[in-house]
Amino acid sequence: MEDSFRCKMMPPPLLRFFFFLALFLFAWRAAATEGKRTTFMFLVDTSLRPSPFPSDRHWYSSLLPSTSSRLFHHYQSLLHGFSASLTPSQARAIGEHRGVVAVSPDSLLRTHTTRSPSFLCLDLRGSRLSALSHRGSAAVIGFIDTGIWPERPSFSDRGLGPPPRRWRGECEEGPGFNRSHCNRKLVGARSFSAGYAAAFDVGGQDELRSARDHDGHGTHVASIAAGASVAGAGFEGFARGLARGMAPRARIAVYKVCWAEGCMVSDVVAAIEKAVSDGVDVVSLSIGSSSPAPFYHLDPLAVATFRASLQGVFVAASAGNGGPSPGSVANSPPWITTIGAGTIDRYFPAVVRLGNGACVRGTSISMRPREPRRRHLVHLFSVGRITAADTNLTSQHINGRIVLWESGRRAARIETGAALKRAGAVGTVVYHGDVDPEGILAEPHVVPTVAVGSRGAAIIEAYIRTARNPTAVISSEGTELLPGDAPEVASFSARGPNPSVPWVLKPDILAPGVNIVGAWTDAIGPSGWAADIRRPWFSVMSGTSMACPHVSGVAALLRAARPRWGPWEIRSALMTTAAASPPVGDEAGEGGPPAAGAGHLRPERAVDPGLVYDLMYDDYVGLLCGLNYTAKSIRILTGKAAAPCEPSGDKGVWGFNYPAFVAAAEEIASTGELVFHRRLKRVDGGGPCRRYRAVVAAPAGYAAVVEPERLWFSGMDGETVAFRVVLSEARGSGGRGRRHWWKGGSLTWREEEGKHAVRSPIVVLFRRYMTKEEEVVL
Repeated sequence: MEDSFRCKMMPPPLLRFFFFLALFLFAWRAAATEGKRTTFMFLVDTSLRPSPFPSDRHWYSSLLPSTSSRLFHHYQSLLHGFSASLTPSQARAIGEHRGVVAVSPDSLLRTHTTRSPSFLCLDLRGSRLSALSHRGSAAVIGFIDTGIWPERPSFSDRGLGPPPRRWRGECEEGPGFNRSHCNRKLVGARSFSAGYAAAFDVGGQDELRSARDHDGHGTHVASIAAGASVAGAGFEGFARGLARGMAPRARIAVYKVCWAEGCMVSDVVAAIEKAVSDGVDVVSLSIGSSSPAPFYHLDPLAVATFRASLQGVFVAASAGNGGPSPGSVANSPPWITTIGAGTIDRYFPAVVRLGNGACVRGTSISMRPREPRRRHLVHLFSVGRITAADTNLTSQHINGRIVLWESGRRAARIETGAALKRAGAVGTVVYHGDVDPEGILAEPHVVPTVAVGSRGAAIIEAYIRTARNPTAVISSEGTELLPGDAPEVASFSARGPNPSVPWVLKPDILAPGVNIVGAWTDAIGPSGWAADIRRPWFSVMSGTSMACPHVSGVAALLRAARPRWGPWEIRSALMTTAAASPPVGDEAGEGGPPAAGAGHLRPERAVDPGLVYDLMYDDYVGLLCGLNYTAKSIRILTGKAAAPCEPSGDKGVWGFNYPAFVAAAEEIASTGELVFHRRLKRVDGGGPCRRYRAVVAAPAGYAAVVEPERLWFSGMDGETVAFRVVLSEARGSGGRGRRHWWKGGSLTWREEEGKHAVRSPIVVLFRRYMTKEEEVVL
């Protein structure tokens, strides 16, 4: 009996056959991959250019293996190098040349897909920042996105004077777009598609030569940040009122890099380089990748954004929509301000009234407000989870019915709703299941749709199973304001800890990103479905893509109001004045700094923070040294020669002058304590001496000692004072507390003679309580 379970040896001739077959298949696949051309990006040290070449471009061209290869992009300001289509072996050969310091394959990024000025208190009488907003006309925001639909009233230049004299941008002409589409509001428009055309072999399409927006995403985010005031705005009867951007007088420059399948890094880097040379003050990136390079010097996008920051440009980027999974945050380099998405106090309520009299509440913008989809009861039918929009639905008994369905993790909800409509559904009720149990979004479906939470869906499902003839009516209740319920972290908003450097808090801050009204393209309906004939001036979208331009616009206001501030002073002001007490709520139930960063954006406080954490170039070099970067790696990232790293108590990871304190519990336990070194700079304009007192709320089970406990500032604006925070396990606690993967606290410097309070989160991360998915970042 035992022998029947033993593996029998394969005959030697057959074994040899399968061995050589496997070897052949492996060699064939390797050869096929080796011969396939793709785009590579090369960073170059131009000081090593051979003397016979009159220019960098001539040198780069000489490195290419044949006349069939050509340069797609020539990087020459922020960074030096080029991109070209090559086989892997050709790219390796070029990488061995003297002067070529880094090689990386091109990669694909994707977009992270009005009441918010009022919600952020920018419309209140006496608003200091709004009073200063007339200066915002001197600020230029560069949007790296899908382009723009320039005819929308949000981009009117009424009341604006000429662009700033320093502005060097221009409007490039292309199919459907000419110079006359630009004005004193829209001061620049360019497109970058060489990398995309090579990757997807679509070089002949007209769209690739124009800044006109055929997607809607770029038009939407530009209007959120800097749209002019438009009365009577709204979407299909919802959210009617005055729509305007955060900085309604700021100038807009668009750099179209995203096309039908996404955005190639080589094009994005070229756009950032051009934006900086054009003279933008802010770069807004509502795009990103969930799998960036493991080291910053190997990531061309990280290199470009770092060097942009060194030139004084504030770089804002969306955190991504991978939440609520821990470690899902994108765009996490320390020099980028990374923004998560929160809710606002505006809601679009809808109701599912069941045949048994029960009501389930949800949200909808796909039915006319206050008008039931059917005045008589319609049969209900449940199809369960749908994991792809192309699921064959025609066989289901859904014709003429309202369909209850669950969206899978990768389901495209609007496309699935369109598929249900094609199959005969007269309405749908959607829920997200265990992916996002109670997070519901109002989306512009082409079929009347109500989104409900999982608890509500369970009530409907039980009714369908038990009723002999289940029926329902779905209806919208219009637009309502619920001031007490917001802000909360949106369940989809990506979470920390930072996957690259856990000791730098990401996201940095939270901003409105749910049910945001913004301008829309005329090229496609708001659903993105080809058969959608609607062409509204405005649409409603949710995502960290919508949160990012809120911060971009506020940064433009701060740059105009505080022209001496650099990008890191602006970020510090935003973070240390953010709303975090009482704690920001969370749709997914986790909350805290890994979800909300330093807290929710409060622009009015940010204009006058009192003190800022002033990051400098040496701080970044110290951080990189603390992360064991070599002098060569630091030179690739910074573009400057770097001396060998030296150990220093007030530099490195713990001396990085960032407005948050993050540590791993295991490091505290192994060393007994961790010492953070920080410094604060006075930015209130000077005047009488000021004294600040430290108020500490240590994470549970830990002690935090601040030395000194008081900071004295003389009357000089710009004065800097250093301090340190010693974090250790509380005596007798052993770091014990609730079994969770993080614990939070805070340090607040309170001005004793005035109004300023400078708050920073303190976070302790626990590897031993993390899942495998969470632990990978530590």
